[in-house]
Amino acid sequence: MKRIVFVDDEPRVLEGLQRMLRGERHRWQMSFAVGGPAALETLAKDSFDVIVTDMRMPGMDGAMLLKKVQEDYPGIVRIVLSGYFEDHAAMRAAEVAHQFLLKPCDPQRLIQTVERACCLAAIITQESARKLVSAVGDLPCVPSTYASLVQELEKPESSLHQVAKIVEKDVGLAAKTLQLVNSAFFGLVREITTVDAAVGYLGLDVLKQLVLSVEVFRAFNPSRPTAGFSIENLQSHSLLTSAIASSLPVSKSQCSSAVVAGLLHDAGKLVLAAKLPEQFELAFQQAIQDGSPLWAAEERVAGASHAAIGAYLLGLWGLPAAVVEAVHLHHTPEAPLADHGPMDTTVAVHIADALAHEVRGEQGAQLNIELLDAMGLADQLPEWRETAIQAALKQRPA
Repeated sequence: MKRIVFVDDEPRVLEGLQRMLRGERHRWQMSFAVGGPAALETLAKDSFDVIVTDMRMPGMDGAMLLKKVQEDYPGIVRIVLSGYFEDHAAMRAAEVAHQFLLKPCDPQRLIQTVERACCLAAIITQESARKLVSAVGDLPCVPSTYASLVQELEKPESSLHQVAKIVEKDVGLAAKTLQLVNSAFFGLVREITTVDAAVGYLGLDVLKQLVLSVEVFRAFNPSRPTAGFSIENLQSHSLLTSAIASSLPVSKSQCSSAVVAGLLHDAGKLVLAAKLPEQFELAFQQAIQDGSPLWAAEERVAGASHAAIGAYLLGLWGLPAAVVEAVHLHHTPEAPLADHGPMDTTVAVHIADALAHEVRGEQGAQLNIELLDAMGLADQLPEWRETAIQAALKQRPA
């Protein structure tokens, strides 16, 4: 049974939540705390899976509470339920909250958000690895990209189009932007799966507040280099994977998801490089020594592969399910229910990732030829290889 704690400074709001969620009492064990200090007392007494808190509370507001939870109880999923997105405190929560819901919240939306967060635990079975990923508030970005974004946002007349071009070239920036725009704060009735649309919905004022004031996006400055890893190479590979995925015969409804998943498929490597550099380096060494895939070595050394780590984090952040699944399974895809017809996002990212490594002359993902045969797609491989070569040539600086 999942354990959830709800926090608000108004007892009547908590009573309303208790009545609204009465039907979930056979699946959830729920606690209700009046204010931040009471919530911390509750957390100290027992273990919990999820915390759902208001933002605007006297003394200890929601951002302060979640920061403390992030530090002391990193494995707990952190959700904000607030009616004050434009308040500066809500912007501060972007650093510590996994997801954001808007008051008044539809009961089914709240239930689905909590349930989905709880189900994500199946992606990473080792608790220590889940705690490490859950504690992550942002992903690092390339220093030069971060500097370009700050410079553009500081201009008196910043361009949304130019900002979007900068963001869509960076794994960390793109992931956080998509997390924010897909939150319920914006009241959107559909998921946003393109960076350009995400930047457009957020607007320059919100991005400026995030980047210049809150500093949600930070440059990658590791305490020590990781042998075998370069954030610049990761960015280049991710951009190429996204470009190749965009040219594959994906169903129209999943095309934008394939592009985004292609960009974000190696996001877990950023977590490993930033949080577990020694284990990440050891995984590289073991993969070379025994000829195993890097993701398999990561599982042995760190308890989870970069694919699982990236999917778990992006899932916690509320990114679309198709993107999360593709990131999770990009090394180990399964055939769709239909053997023929347009490929899905997961298969597209698997193919694009393998071809990106191949045309760059890198050791990396191996194409699952048996899967392509089963789907009746293997005869298209020469055409896709040529597409990948052309995409790589376009990526090279003039």
